[in-house]
Amino acid sequence: MTKPVTGQYECLHRSGIGLDYFTSRVDRLTLYPNGRFALITQNRSRAVNAAQSLMSGQAITSNAPETRREGSYTRQDRLLIFSFDDGAQMQAQIAWNEEGLQIDTNFFQKVSDSTVLPPTHRLKQDMDDIAKGIKIATTIGGIALKAAKGIHETIQTIQTPAPQTSQPAPVPQPPMQQQQAESPAPTPAYPSTPTPPSVAQQAPTPMPQQATPAQVETLYCDQCGAPARPGKRFCNQCGARLP
Repeated sequence: MTKPVTGQYECLHRSGIGLDYFTSRVDRLTLYPNGRFALITQNRSRAVNAAQSLMSGQAITSNAPETRREGSYTRQDRLLIFSFDDGAQMQAQIAWNEEGLQIDTNFFQKVSDSTVLPPTHRLKQDMDDIAKGIKIATTIGGIALKAAKGIHETIQTIQTPAPQTSQPAPVPQPPMQQQQAESPAPTPAYPSTPTPPSVAQQAPTPMPQQATPAQVETLYCDQCGAPARPGKRFCNQCGARLP
C-alpha cells in the first residue's frame, strides 16, 4: 500500500560551519491534496544576505531572499511530474520508503504530512540556532568592546601631555585659626601728633628788660654779709643798719 505524497519536504544545503538557520539554505516543497504544489527556493543564506546588504548600504533584515514557484503535479507509480505555471516542467523520483523525493541532485526529505502547519523539528532547530547565535554575538560583542576600550585608552595615553608640576595644596586650618586668618588685622591706634600752633596763635615772648645801674649794684650787710636789695636800710638777717 502506497503512502500519500502530500505534505512538506525540505532540502537542506548545509554550509558545514553549523548554525543552519544563519549559514545554510533550505528549499521547501509542499504537495497539496488538490494536485497543486509550491516550491520555495532560498537564494542565499541569512548570513550572506546580511553581509551583502551591509556592503551595499541597505537595511539588514532577518528574512532570507526566496523564490516561490507554483504549479500542478501528477503521479505515475513512483514518478512525480511537475508542471509549473510558467510552462516549465520537472520530474521527481519517490524514495523507496516514500519518505523523500529525489529531484536532480537534490534530495527533499519529507518533514510533515501537514500542508498547513510548519514542521515542529524545523521550529525547534531554528530556535536552538537563534539562541546559540545570540550567545556567540554577545561574546564577540563583549570582546570587541574590550578591544575598542583598550585602543581608546592607548590613544588617550599617547595624546595626553605630561602633567605639569602642581602647586602644593593649602593645609586646612582649624576653624578658629581660619576665622582669625580671614579677619583683617586691626590697625594700631597711634596718638595723633598735635598740630603745631601757627605763628599768629603763639603767645608773644616778653622782651628782656635792661638792668638799671641800681639793680646791677648789689649791697651786702657789714655785720652778717647777707645780700640786700638796693634801697634797703636794714638787713633782713641781722637787722643791722645798711650803709
